[in-house]
Parts: sequence; structure tokens; C-alpha cells
Amino acid sequence: MTQKVTQKKNLEQMNKLDLLKDSDLTFDKKFKQLFTKKEFLTPILLNIVPEYASCTLEEIEELICPIGDEAVNPQAYDSEDSGKGSETTTHYDVLVNCRLPGGKGECSVNFFFDLEMQRENNLSYPLPKRGVYYCCRLISRQIEKLGEESYNQVKPVYSVWIIKNGIPEGFQNSIYTAGLSGSFSDSFIDASEINEQLNLIHLSLVYLSRDLKIEEDQDNLIKYLKSVFTRQVGNSDCNPYSDYSGKIEEEVREVMTIEESIRRDSEARGEARGEARGEARGIIEMAFEYNEDKNITIKRLAGKLDLTMKEAEEIYEKYSN
Repeated sequence: MTQKVTQKKNLEQMNKLDLLKDSDLTFDKKFKQLFTKKEFLTPILLNIVPEYASCTLEEIEELICPIGDEAVNPQAYDSEDSGKGSETTTHYDVLVNCRLPGGKGECSVNFFFDLEMQRENNLSYPLPKRGVYYCCRLISRQIEKLGEESYNQVKPVYSVWIIKNGIPEGFQNSIYTAGLSGSFSDSFIDASEINEQLNLIHLSLVYLSRDLKIEEDQDNLIKYLKSVFTRQVGNSDCNPYSDYSGKIEEEVREVMTIEESIRRDSEARGEARGEARGEARGIIEMAFEYNEDKNITIKRLAGKLDLTMKEAEEIYEKYSN
């Protein structure tokens, strides 16, 4: 393949990549089909919800996604949250409603569970604040439909965020949890009754590691999630719930193979984009250094990179600012 052909392909890949947002158009959609499965969620719930600690995985599975009384509050069961007033719409990755052990009635709902997949920790905003905001939205929309007289009907929410990349070394392979509780100024006064009423928001940030290495001393939830991302859910040395996870082993393998292909393609396109940008910028910077006429530079871009004049002009405008 000639250098010009390679350069043109690089530019084409670069331009296509600039029009797409990988996270929204690939990762989230590809994985939601797996994340919404009860069999995938059950081990997470076992490790997050205290009332499930003594339950078997099969028992927890039966408590996920009861019908609920949608006639009372239909919005609370929808993964698309339109918010109030001018609030932006929030799309929860996975939102299910669950019963607690011993709950009365098959249609009762005891809490809402939100699962979010966040590939990067290094964002333009603090991720924990976004997690708190999601919890508050999940509480707020219950009040909107139930009415102010029905605060006693508000259900707790659990929001779990799985983070893979950009994690500080000290945070890797750990789980941060936060909730609402308080204490009296007089430490002798029992605050348990009020704390039980405040027990509405539960936020968990699950920090994995980029290498996804599974080690024996890691938390069971950490090992479970890593076994999913490394396609090892059926391996008892990696997954504490391998016997149960056999039901999703084939789907995990299929979905994670897609993810790996997407990641490799993204990395390859990123390299191509970098090479193409470097070549174009080098030509443009040299032109500026010698005060070269814009039209001459565009012609040189077209000839050097085997582009049409229109393509070369677009590249010039993009990288000359």
C-alpha cells in the first residue's frame, strides 16, 4: 500500500471518528442486553443490599423486577427520567425494582436498584456527585407522582457505579459506599429510629482496575465483575458464583468478545487519527511559518494526502485555528 493511500485512509477514519461518540453508540447499547438480565444482577445485589446477605442467589433472582403498582406511580418504573421543569432527561443504564425477603404480596416494591457502567473515572466533573444526583432524581420522581401527602410511600434507592479506567492506584479494586444517616448532639440519645427513616439513598462506587487481574484477596463483587469482563464467569478460580453464572456464560462470552473488538478498533482508529492529524498539522504549520498563501497550502494538502480540494479545504480550516 502506498504512503498516499495509507494517509488518505487515515484521514477518512479520523473524520468518521470525529462524528461518533464511542461510549454512547457502542459500549452502552451492546452491554445493556447483558446488564438487564436477572442472572447478571443477582450477584451484585447479594453484595450490595444488606437484607439479601443471607439469601441464596436463586432467592434473590425471584425478588427482582416484581410487577409493582404502576397505576400509582408509572414514572418510577421507567428507565427514562424526564425530570421536573427544565431538568434534562436522565437515562438510567439499568433500573429495576425489587422486593425484600418476607415482603407481603408478589407486586410489592421495597426499593429501586440502578446500575451504571462508567468506563472512565477521569471526567470533567466529580463522578460521586453525579451518583448522588441520580439517587436524588430517583427519590424525587416518586414524590412527583405520589403527592406530597405520601412521603411514607417513598422507597429507598440503590445506585451502583462500575468504573474500569482512570482509577487512582489507591482506589483500585475497592468499593466505596455512602448513605444517609445522622446522630444526635447528645450521643446518649438513640438515633436508630430516625436513621431508619432516612435510609433512602445508597450509593456504591465499584472501582475495578484497568488490567482486570483477579486475585484471591479481592472482594467477591470485584472478582465477579472482573470475571465477567475477562470472560471467566464459568471459572471457579475467578468467579465466586461460577456455578450460578453458568446460565449467562455463553452470553457473557459473546458480549465481551464484541467489547474487545470495539476496543481494539477504537484504539486502531485513534492511532490512525493521530497520524493523520500530525501529517496535516505539520503541513499547515510549515505553511504558516513561511507565510504561504492559504490556497497554495490547500493544494499542497490535496496533493500530499491524495484528497479532493474540498476535503483539503475542510482539513485546513479544521487544523489551522
